[in-house]
This record gives sequence, C-alpha cells and structure tokens, in this order.
Amino acid sequence: MSILVVYHLEGKWYGEEATYKRSGSGFYREYTRIEIPQSKAEIEGFAAQNNYKIEWRGEIPVAAAG
Repeated sequence: MSILVVYHLEGKWYGEEATYKRSGSGFYREYTRIEIPQSKAEIEGFAAQNNYKIEWRGEIPVAAAG
C-alpha cells in the first residue's frame, strides 16, 4: 500500500504519492505530485481504488468535511 499525501490550498486539492527509498542504512520518502479528484469523497474513493493510504495534511475545509 502506497501513501497519498493530500492537502487543500487556495480552493484546490493537491495530492502527492510518497514512496520509500533506501539510503545507506535507512530510508527516506520521495514525493511525486499526482492529479486527484476535487472533492473529499471522491479522493477517498480514488485512494481505495488505487490502494493508497491517505495522509491528510493541514486543515480540511468545513464545506468538504461534511
């Protein structure tokens, strides 16, 4: 399962796929921006369909939360 980092900025939803990469004796996260749907419910469906675990960042707008 991959991680989908989702945040809301200036009225638009943004998503980044986070993958773990090996570095020496540890790991680091590498982010790739991806296009995602523009409603909270559609994002949750998109994540389920594409086997992502959602990591919400920042504040979720009141209109989108309900």
